[in-house]
Amino acid sequence: MKNHEWSGQVQGLKHKGGEPHLIFEIMRTYHALINVLSRKVGMPFSRLTLLRVLALAFPGEMGILEIARRLHINGAAVTRQIKEMEGLGLVARMPDERDGRRCHVKLTAKGRNLFEQIHQRQHEFERYFASGQLTLEEVQTAAKVLFRLRSLLENMD
Repeated sequence: MKNHEWSGQVQGLKHKGGEPHLIFEIMRTYHALINVLSRKVGMPFSRLTLLRVLALAFPGEMGILEIARRLHINGAAVTRQIKEMEGLGLVARMPDERDGRRCHVKLTAKGRNLFEQIHQRQHEFERYFASGQLTLEEVQTAAKVLFRLRSLLENMD
C-alpha cells in the first residue's frame, strides 16, 4: 500500500478531540529517517549509533552493559555488533581486570577515522534540510517539540 493510500485511510479515523496522529507520524518519520540516513552515510543505523557512543567516549573505553544502557538495547545485541565491528578492525575489546566475564570496548584509530568520515556525511545530510527545504524556524520548532515530547515520555510512570 502506498503512503498516500494509507494516509487517506487514516484521515477517515475520527478522534474525540480532533487531535492529529502525532505518534504515528513520528514513527513513520523515524523509519524514513533511519533508512535514508543509513544509505547516505553508508552504514546501518544500529552500527552508526554504537560507533557514535564509542566516539563520544574516545579515547576512553566503555563496558558492554553501559553501551546497552545508553542505547536502550540488550547486552546481547551490543555484543553481536561489537564482534562484527571488532572483525572490521573498528573496535578493540579488553577484558575487565576485576571481572573476567566482562569486557571493555574502545574505538581503534581506524574506527575513529571512520566515525569522523561518517560524521561529516551526517552533517552534509543535515545541511540538505537547511538548504531551503525547511526554514530555520521550522527546524528549531521541530527540535523543540521533539525534545519536549521525549522529555515527557522519559518521565512517564
